[in-house]
Amino acid sequence: MLNIRAFVISLAIATFAAILIPRPSYAQYLSPNGFKADLITPAGIHVQTNGQYKSEATKKSAAAAIDRYWDEVHRCADGVISPDERTFREKLIPEFPRHLSIEIANDWKIIVGPESHRKLQAFASDLRPGAFVTARREEEALYIKVVPELNGLGRQMAGELNLWLAGNTSAMASDLSNECSNLACYRFDYDNAPSEAWQDCTE
Repeated sequence: MLNIRAFVISLAIATFAAILIPRPSYAQYLSPNGFKADLITPAGIHVQTNGQYKSEATKKSAAAAIDRYWDEVHRCADGVISPDERTFREKLIPEFPRHLSIEIANDWKIIVGPESHRKLQAFASDLRPGAFVTARREEEALYIKVVPELNGLGRQMAGELNLWLAGNTSAMASDLSNECSNLACYRFDYDNAPSEAWQDCTE
């Protein structure tokens, strides 16, 4: 009888402790208001495609391209952040993709790039009236809006990673959005042009 009572008490203590001890942050995913993910990449990035990738093959190709951008950002961050920063390398950076939201813009139109003079997808800038952008990110949430061809995703992803790291530690010294600004672009495995840089992107 005493053993049963002791077991019940210890179980109650363990249950109470489990309630008090916060779960690891990677178990949580908080999306921006109105965000409805219909695709999760193998790396765990939540994507709202707005129905613009019509087949499973094109959705799979988009997910692979998004993860390739993440791999490139991850590789760049590893080269920038000190090897001694184990919290960054072993915990925060690997968790980041599971907290990131990407919306594939559906309010884009075809414009001619001001420097390249190539046709590209772009949407109106929130910051500069009359200007158009291919990607933007938010400071209030780990959220990126990008055109379907993903032009500009790498730099914006680096900026959100920088925001994530700075929000979880007071020791963040690097600015990854600048350090990792010259990242490669990646093609889908089908021709998703027009893209300002599609012809120059990595296979």
